[in-house]
Amino acid sequence: MRNEMIGAIVRRAIEHPEFRRRLVDDPRDALRAHGFALEDAELNEIERIRTSLGSAGEDVEQQLVSIAEQYGVKPL
Repeated sequence: MRNEMIGAIVRRAIEHPEFRRRLVDDPRDALRAHGFALEDAELNEIERIRTSLGSAGEDVEQQLVSIAEQYGVKPL
């Protein structure tokens, strides 16, 4: 279930740039506003993903696609 939830969040971040921006700015608020209820372990994983975005000069959207694939989500 954890991978599915995180995958769904990553997919939403790929598909909706405004959600992605809010997720980077304030993950808890963005998740709550979009109806995601996460446990601490899932929130920690989202935080880890959030802090890794944009590192090494990579395209954020491409990074999200790679992350989604790691969680078994086929991005559109």
